[in-house]
Formats: sequence, structure tokens, C-alpha cells
Amino acid sequence: MWWHLDETDSGVRQQSVRELLPKILPLFYPHRRFLFAAYGLLIVITGCFLAGPLIIQHIIDNFLNSEDPAVLAVPVPERVHGLIVAGVIYAVVAIVLASVGYLQGITLFRLGINIVTDLKSRLFNHVLHLGLDFHEEQSPGKLISRVESDTETLKELFSDVTVNLLRNLMFFIGILVMMLVKNFSIGVWILLLVPVLFAAAFWFINFMRKYWREWRVQWAVIMGYVTEYMQGIDVIQQFNYQKRSRERMFETSMGKYRVEVPSSFLDYGFWGAFLFGEIIAMIIVLIVGINGAIAETVKIGTVVMFFLYIQQMFQPIMQLSEQLNFIQRSLISVERVLGILETKPSVDDGAKPAVELAFDHEIKFENVWFAYKKKATESADADASETPAAPDAEDEWEWVLKDVSFTIPKGYNIALVGASGGGKSTIVNLLLRFYDPQRGRILVDGRDIRDYPVKAWRSHSGLVLQDVYLFPGSVADNLRVFNETVDLKLVENAAAITRADKIIENLPDGYQGELAERGANLSVGERQLLSFARALAQNPPLLVLDEATSSVDPHTERLVQEALEKLLEGRTGVIVAHRLSTILNSNLILLIHQGRIAESGNHQELLAKNGLYAKLFRLQFAGNSEDAA
Repeated sequence: MWWHLDETDSGVRQQSVRELLPKILPLFYPHRRFLFAAYGLLIVITGCFLAGPLIIQHIIDNFLNSEDPAVLAVPVPERVHGLIVAGVIYAVVAIVLASVGYLQGITLFRLGINIVTDLKSRLFNHVLHLGLDFHEEQSPGKLISRVESDTETLKELFSDVTVNLLRNLMFFIGILVMMLVKNFSIGVWILLLVPVLFAAAFWFINFMRKYWREWRVQWAVIMGYVTEYMQGIDVIQQFNYQKRSRERMFETSMGKYRVEVPSSFLDYGFWGAFLFGEIIAMIIVLIVGINGAIAETVKIGTVVMFFLYIQQMFQPIMQLSEQLNFIQRSLISVERVLGILETKPSVDDGAKPAVELAFDHEIKFENVWFAYKKKATESADADASETPAAPDAEDEWEWVLKDVSFTIPKGYNIALVGASGGGKSTIVNLLLRFYDPQRGRILVDGRDIRDYPVKAWRSHSGLVLQDVYLFPGSVADNLRVFNETVDLKLVENAAAITRADKIIENLPDGYQGELAERGANLSVGERQLLSFARALAQNPPLLVLDEATSSVDPHTERLVQEALEKLLEGRTGVIVAHRLSTILNSNLILLIHQGRIAESGNHQELLAKNGLYAKLFRLQFAGNSEDAA
């Protein structure tokens, strides 16, 4: 049908209320004082809420009912005095109700904002520690939707709805009790109507849950679309892609439209029909109450009180239903937030303490196999995280690396070359523990790096990527990655070695000069030199350069090349390069081809073999005899 639902969202497991409740309640514990204060104020509010109709009944039956002989027997001055006193009491009750309601609102706001702030911080911190596999599957827009939009939805759940649900329940029970006490014959008829209304409301709320779940999914899709297209606005404008982008935005919005329209139609239609219950209750009061008034068994004030209570009773019923409805929608956000919090990092810390980790001799890849996922021909229920049991299972996986073994002695410079997609960057990702191999080991001085904390191993390495990311902030903060423990003298020395000091000196305010997001106020080459300085400022024993010079101009490349020897002096270097001119002096060159080491040796040895490396070299330097020499 045109409102067909597709209840899917990557990384989100549908859970029942019974599963979610034990995970939600602990969030209140650190802020329980606000919750208890709100519940204490709720008792006062409930008392004031129920007192209003009773005061009205008292005024009508004792001061205004001119047909009651007992009222006429009271002198007029006494009736006026009693009416004034009752009016003052009603005004005091109203003032107390408003004042306490205000205090409760402030208390609930603090409760909700504190819980959501803690949850956002916890969620964001968890996202930062999840592996690259998670971030490759989740677009920035969807993550923004979960971290910001879904947690904001929960703010009302943790504040108003949590307490007001109990408040309306107390109101409702209190009203029923007062009705039964004041007139049992009328109250019992109303009591028989209530289960039917609640059963219908609960059924409808449960029925609507699938619509709200899909609505949240479509909302995240739109957020992801807008975020990703805004990031590529220069490409869109350059290639005149605005029209198609607008059309795709319309198509994306229609996905949400196809869910929102039928859900709103059903929602408004049901609650509109639900109001007929109030009319039925009024008819019951009229029939029973008027007959009682004629028979003089029911006073007029009591009938009025019942009308007021019925109006008040349907208000908490509607609010209860709306709040339960909102809770159902909020539980979708809870599922989406828990979908992240319950995602385990693909790379775990080892049991050995960080102080035992040392890199004194060598790094060794030992029969390493790695695959990002199983082949598409596998069954839908196959687990991509499953570790293959035997080498003969090779054809079941999309292997990126196949039985790779090599050694990096400390102080050596190792270069990885080969065609794109051969597995060079994957070796870097495994070396830095962005991923762990499915088979084989990576050893540091004979010890598996998976035995140690991830942070401890990464603190031994510096990384320079082709796509340089610089944060908004000062140059100094970017070079030490906002780590105040890194001395500014070390930062300045790193900039001098990498020839980045000249660039920094030309900036307003030098090292304290502000950089735009992603370093947009610098050229590509300038950003690349700053990334060299950033890696060196941490003084790592291992330096990894992944296509670090492929985006720079020839002049900047020459500056970088001149700095490389000083940059790598006394350090172990792993260089991924397409430009062979940057790795000619490497101690060892590994040519990676289709996931295997096809050739290894230094530059002269590989040229003498006249294999793939020699062919690649000739292709790059054809027609340039000076560079070839």
C-alpha cells in the first residue's frame, strides 16, 4: 500500500518494554533528588486538583441552592460570609496549585536536562571509541540524528512524562474514588465505562508503535541526506547538480511523508472518536443524576460536581493516553540510542597493562589474513564478525590480505607500494589497530599487540594521511591535538623540522593563529606540512605516512622530501606511496598485489628483478630521464 512500512534501521534491535525498562531506570539514579522532589510536589498538586470541584459543590449546595429549605433557613449575612470564605479558599487552592506546579515544572526541567546531558556525553564518548567499521556504516547525518535528535526526544520522557504519567494516574484514581464516595450509583456506572476506554487506548498505542519507529528511521535518512549534500556543496554547484539534488531531497522527504500522513490520520481519527466517551459519561450523569434530583436523593451541587469531575477525568485519560503514546515513540528513540551504546568496539583492549608494552626490536606481521566482510553470496544470516576456522575457507570471504608476513626492524623505513586496492592501507589500519586480523598475529617484540590497551599502542605511533583534517582552533592546539601536556617548544621544533614553521610565521598571530574548519584557510600543501608537524610533535617511535605526499604540488613535495630524512631519523617508518620518488631510499620496499606480498627488497634489488615494481617504476618515470636516474 502507499503507506507501506519498512521497519529497518542499521544497528537498531527492536526491544520490548520489559527489556528497555531495566536499562532506562538506572539513568534516574544520579539525579534521584529531583525525581523525589517532583513526586513530593505531586501530592500537593493532586490534593488541590481534587479540591476544586468539592468546593464548587459546597458553594452550590450550602449557599446558592434557593430551593433547599436547609439553605433558606440560614440567614443571608451568614450565607454571604460563608460564600466569601469558600471563594477565598478556592482562590488559595488555585494559587497553591499554580505555584507548586511552577516549582514542579522547574524541578522536572532540571531532571530531564541533567539526564539527557549525561546521556549525550556517554553516547558521544562511546561513538568516539567505536571502530572504523561502525563509522563506515553510519553516515554523519544518521549519527547526528541519534546523538542529538533522539536524546532530545528523551528529555521530555525523562522529565514531564515520567512524573505526569503518575500525576494523571493519581488524578484519575482520585476522581473515581471521590465519585464513588459522593454517589456510588453514578460512580459505578462511570467505573464500568473506564476499562473499555483504556483497553481501546492501549490497543491503539501499541498498534501505532510501528509507525513511529519508521518515522524516526525516515527522519534520520533526511538528516543524513542534508548533512552529506551540504558537505559536497562545492561539487554540487560546480557540476550544476542542484536540480537533481532537489529531486532526490523530495524523494527522500516523501519517504517520511508516506509514514507521517497515515499515522497522523489514524492518530487524530482515533482520539477524535475517543472523545465520544466523555459524551457517554455525561449522558450517564444526566440520566442518573436528574432522576436522583427529582427523587431528592441527589443534590444539584453533586450533579455539577460530577460534571466537573468527568471533564477533569477525561483530561487525565487523554493525557495518560497521549503520554503513553509519547512513551511508545520515545522508546523508539531509546532503541536507537541503545543501538549505539550496546554496540561493542570491534577492537578491544587487551588484559596486559600498558606499562609492559615496549617497542625495542621489531614489528612482525605473522601469517595475517583480513577481510572486511563475507561475500555477498553468503546467506543473509551470516555473521560478518565470525572468524573463519580454516584457510580453505578463503573463497567464503572477501579477503583483502592473504597470508601476509613481513618484519619491520626498529629504525627501518618500510615502503608499501602497488596498485590501488591491493591492501596497502589495510596493512596500515591493522598496524594501528583500527581493525584486528581474522587470522594471524601482529607482534611487537614477540608480543601480540592485541594483548595491550589500544590507546597504549597508538601512543607509540604518529599518522599522516592523504586527506588532512584540521580542527577549528589555534595552530598550536592543532599540532598538539589539544593535549596541553605537549610542550610548545616541542611543537615549534617539529614545525621547524618539517618546514612548516615558515607557513606558521606567515599566519596572523603565528602559533596562536586560528584555523578554519578542516583548515580551509590554508592550501592543500600547507595543511599537509602541518600534518607532518602534528605527527612529529607527539615524538612517536613509529611514524606512518599513508599517501602523505600525493596531494601536494611539486615544490611542496620537494620540501617534504627534504624533511623526510630528518622526520624519520631515529624512528621506524611505514610509508604508503604511489609516488615512488618519495620512497627510493627506503630500507625495504614491499609491493602489495591482490592482498599478497608479490615482491620485496630495496629499490635497486627490485629494479634488478625486472618484475612488477620495475614495470611500475618505468611507467611513472617514462620520458623523465633525470628523475629516473
